[in-house]
Amino acid sequence: MPAVPLPLRSVSKYARLLFWLAIAWIVVFWRLGLPSLMDPDEAHYAELTREMLRAGNWLVPLLDGQPYIDKPILFHWLQGAAITLLGQSEFAVRLPSALAAIALFWTTRRAGILMFGESVGEWGAVMFATIPATFALASIGLFDMIFTALLFGGVVCLLEAAAKRARLTEAIGYALLSLAVMVKGPVALVLVGLFSLAAWAVGGEPRARIAWLRWKTGLSLAAVAASPWFIWMFAHFGDAFVQGYVLAGNLYYFTQPESWSSRAINHVFYLRSLVGGFFPWSAIACARLVDLARRRVRADTDEILLWTWIAVVVGFFSLARFKLDHYIFPAAPAICLLASKAWHEAAAGERRDGRAVLTVAIGLGALLVVAGAFMATYLFELDLELPEAAILLPIVFAAGGTALLERSARQHWRLPPSPLVLVTTLLAAYALVVAFGLPTLDHVRPTALVARTLRTHAPPDAPASIYRLEQWRASLRYYADRPLARVSSPEQAAAFLADGRARYIILTRRDYRGLKNFGLNLREVYRCRAVVGTTRIGGGLRRQQWDDLIIATNAPRGDWLP
Repeated sequence: MPAVPLPLRSVSKYARLLFWLAIAWIVVFWRLGLPSLMDPDEAHYAELTREMLRAGNWLVPLLDGQPYIDKPILFHWLQGAAITLLGQSEFAVRLPSALAAIALFWTTRRAGILMFGESVGEWGAVMFATIPATFALASIGLFDMIFTALLFGGVVCLLEAAAKRARLTEAIGYALLSLAVMVKGPVALVLVGLFSLAAWAVGGEPRARIAWLRWKTGLSLAAVAASPWFIWMFAHFGDAFVQGYVLAGNLYYFTQPESWSSRAINHVFYLRSLVGGFFPWSAIACARLVDLARRRVRADTDEILLWTWIAVVVGFFSLARFKLDHYIFPAAPAICLLASKAWHEAAAGERRDGRAVLTVAIGLGALLVVAGAFMATYLFELDLELPEAAILLPIVFAAGGTALLERSARQHWRLPPSPLVLVTTLLAAYALVVAFGLPTLDHVRPTALVARTLRTHAPPDAPASIYRLEQWRASLRYYADRPLARVSSPEQAAAFLADGRARYIILTRRDYRGLKNFGLNLREVYRCRAVVGTTRIGGGLRRQQWDDLIIATNAPRGDWLP
């Protein structure tokens, strides 16, 4: 098949470097430390790390001074190292994820070049860098980007080792998997074990490659290498470690007892997550599947192995009863590499060869135009108090879709030689989100401002609570830098205030009035506006509901520090 002179192959290495610097800046580092920590998980895990550092105990994450046994320790070590070097800040909390994203860009590029050539690898990495899931997870202090960098890096090393018969590379792969276990637990080994079994079941060359790997021994050694922390925790905490980590942190995700979670079970949940979180390249990859099913194109061994990895990741987490959309993120690099290969072959081949890919790619152009028009109509109806410049976002989508359709039309409705138009559109949209969306986020969710005000003006030893704000508990706890009791009824609020000590409650104005009407002696000492809910306005859209967040107290006026 003739090679297509994709732009990233024809420009100088300095231009490619500048292109990648722009991607890294927009997607990862620009305003990395600007928004306050997100609820519930980012602020929660940052609090565990902070208390671990304050206690001087680098083996046990803590919450309100008590061991919190939820995930393995490596993530907290990385986050703690960043905080130790740079000081306590949102930037330091998120830096490990940001650096893992850069490592994963490189890993994806290297995997694509080794499997499919320079053009596919380069653009596959660009595609991975520009999906919405990467944009979200690269700049937030969660486990997923670090876990995926180690897990997919390990898988890539094993596949490279099998192709080149390189034992050292295989050993590096198992070492990365051991670190992945230290980030998120034995699920890393389970996924790779299932992948090996699935590739064996496929037969042919995939089976031959897997057969060369010493994957049973390697996975066993990876488990042993990762085991010291787990053994230490069991020795020190016994049944609490079994209940908090082995069961609640692993088994309950599949059994989901009612006492653990009442989340509704949806076994097609990840189909929606895959399409939306990996858009638009997930659509191209799905079109590739259609062309493969119609035998218009053929899959080589490396492509079969990547499809097998995707099927294992998505299938495994689909079987779990408890689901979160970012659990399938380890499949994203493979999907983007396959999308890049699909685009490359459809652009280089005859029109009949990648018909589904061509149709979907052109359809994406039309979809962007429609999305831009729809967004321009309803963006300001959401009542997010966006700046007027936010109108540029629908303009970018409409312009990107129009440019893609125009390029295809000029080439007699063939696929453009590269996805540059779509990539540029996504990067421009992300730049606008960073410029206008992140400040808006803190405006509509001012939990950091409220909690910092409480920390500054309330006496350090004064008990505090939140009233019916459980969705914001983690960030309020983090920025208040003190334990926050949970209060959810007027009777509980009365009990919280009963001993006559000076106490503080964070709540909405509506609930403040309700407690006053209930007869509680409270006075307001601080308030600011916030979005506290939404109302449906049709077409799946919701308008924001604004109210005041209030700090109320039963203390005399002199107790509110200046």
